[in-house]
Amino acid sequence: LALLKIFQEGKLGDYYAFIKSNGGDTVLAQWDLSSEECVRYMRILSLCSLAADHEEIPYSVVAETLQTSPDEVEKWVIAAVSSGLLNAKMDQLQEKVLVERSVVRKFEMEQWKALQARLHLWKRNVGGILDAYKQSLEQPQQQ
Repeated sequence: LALLKIFQEGKLGDYYAFIKSNGGDTVLAQWDLSSEECVRYMRILSLCSLAADHEEIPYSVVAETLQTSPDEVEKWVIAAVSSGLLNAKMDQLQEKVLVERSVVRKFEMEQWKALQARLHLWKRNVGGILDAYKQSLEQPQQQ
């Protein structure tokens, strides 16, 4: 259950800590899981968690989170984008990941409130556009 929770909301460091404290790769063998595949999935999921909190992420921060070298960052961004969990671009000159959209791994009250705030803002903006459009329609009639 603890391992499942780590895959649901944890990061790579949490995964490594769990494996270390529970007997190494033998804990994975009981569920017929591959250590390499688990690490791969945890890196992708950790990148998505990072992307959910930031719009721009320096390669160095991604590399630190994924516990890999900065040279490997682009490979992991491509893997996350290919999996459909992340929509992002890479600025290779500034060495930044520019996040457009990311899957949220855990959706709780905080995320519901943020969604509500965004929807209210969207509703207000659309209302403003409609008001401006109505006014533009009325102006030719007044002339």
